[in-house]
Amino acid sequence: MAQYEFMMILDPSVWEETLNESIDAVKKALWDVKAKIEKEDVWGEKKLAYKINGSETGYYILWTLEMDGTHIKTVNSLFNLDGNIWRYMFVNLDA
Repeated sequence: MAQYEFMMILDPSVWEETLNESIDAVKKALWDVKAKIEKEDVWGEKKLAYKINGSETGYYILWTLEMDGTHIKTVNSLFNLDGNIWRYMFVNLDA
């Protein structure tokens, strides 16, 4: 298993309950592929470098994970289905 940082930017304009549902869905998807969440760092709403969907801010979350990299493709397809998730990126810390 490799260590990854996983950064996600969500739509800040949705209700807090909807935002939490998207975050919970992401955590469930990670747990389903046996990823171990070592650290969660919620940055909250921050200014974006460029507009996404007309918004100048995004809701940022950074996770440190331990997971099998072969499952990244699986969770990517699930994250693409959630319209509240604007951007996300996995960075391999072992490389």
